Amino acid sequence: MPSTLLDTQRLISTGALAPLWEGLQAARPYGPSNQWVLDSPYLRPTALAGLSLGSLEEPVRAGTLFTHRSLSLNRLLFNAYEQNNLYLPVAAFTEAEHRAFHDFYDPSFMAANAMLRPALERTCFEFLSEDISVDGPWTLSHLEEYCQELLTRYEAAPSEVCRRVEASAAPDLAAKLFILQVAPDFLSEASQMARALPGNFGPAHSELMKIFIDEFGYGVHPHKHSTLFEKLLESLGLSSGVHAYYHWYLPSSLLMTSYFHWVTSHKPRWFEYVGALWWIEAVVPHFNRQFSKSLKKVFGREGVDTLYFDEHVGIDLHHRRMALDKLIRPLVQRYGEAIIPEMVRGIEASRLLGDLAERDYFEQLDFCEALHTGRAVRATAVDASLATPRAAGFFLEPDVRDEESLIAVTAGTVEVDAGYLKPRVLRAGEAVVVPAGRMVGA
Repeated sequence: MPSTLLDTQRLISTGALAPLWEGLQAARPYGPSNQWVLDSPYLRPTALAGLSLGSLEEPVRAGTLFTHRSLSLNRLLFNAYEQNNLYLPVAAFTEAEHRAFHDFYDPSFMAANAMLRPALERTCFEFLSEDISVDGPWTLSHLEEYCQELLTRYEAAPSEVCRRVEASAAPDLAAKLFILQVAPDFLSEASQMARALPGNFGPAHSELMKIFIDEFGYGVHPHKHSTLFEKLLESLGLSSGVHAYYHWYLPSSLLMTSYFHWVTSHKPRWFEYVGALWWIEAVVPHFNRQFSKSLKKVFGREGVDTLYFDEHVGIDLHHRRMALDKLIRPLVQRYGEAIIPEMVRGIEASRLLGDLAERDYFEQLDFCEALHTGRAVRATAVDASLATPRAAGFFLEPDVRDEESLIAVTAGTVEVDAGYLKPRVLRAGEAVVVPAGRMVGA
């Protein structure tokens, strides 16, 4: 039953939170940037200026996930969760970094984000309860059969991501685009799991801790999974700075990461988290084995460090057994079959969010390909009186377009990128057609 102690929906509809919203719109951490690649984890450009507080009242659904409003609200929710993570620079603070560090973790800024979090969670996650059915009756044996059936079906099919990467006109850029989409999670891997650990909840507590210890490299920093991901980025010539590619995180990538923050921070959803955890651990070996091979094929064995993916092929076979044998089965035996629908909800939510993220990536990949190959570029005559003059160096931050749009050049040159990190230069008389729902910057 929803709590009425803090009815943020009512506070939004009455305008009581308007001053707080205005404060977030003007907050320095959410301010604009003029860089494709960010050099600070404390700067999180979030376009709130064009959104009213009322934009939180209408839930984001699967059909409206790839929109400007969805991107802005998912950035806001992601950042609210991220304030529970500590990020430090690799060397001594510069004066600017020190100021930005205190701005990002300022208690009043954190409180403002936390105040809006219940409304953001409702807005971003409500569609999951509408789109997912967990009707029973469920028994433990039925649950085990269901898990095995899902996994068998998943492992019978080759990865479409790998096929699309290898078949693209620029496989190296397509692979990097995918890697950017998992960075919101992998750069601080298992931080969501850490939310699920405090307390005292019996033998399952210790079993979950074993998985957590593995994720953090059993206390050896070079073996920590986020460290392995940083090495992957560096081997491909990408920045390993925390959220350096924040501009290019698609709405679905942020939502997937935030989901695990949501189910671990809301303790009544703990059994849902266990189900979601099992699915993620279960499917990783099949995908990572294939993606590692694709990376070696695209970049050469000496051109990429695939240890991040290779490590998970082995360890997550173990983790998926642990999640089923040491968490799911004993929890059902202890607390009864009434908790099974919650676990199933977690499995189905992970599957649905994974499907949405894959679709978002494929559609963005299609646009990147069209821009890279020139298919999206056309010669066009634009009435100069309709053009908006921009000073040299003007930066149009990457954002999702709600409708098909045109970026046209009447004079000078414009660099346009969609996430390949290789902008295409447009000259006077050229234009790019941007499909609805796709991200673009210039």
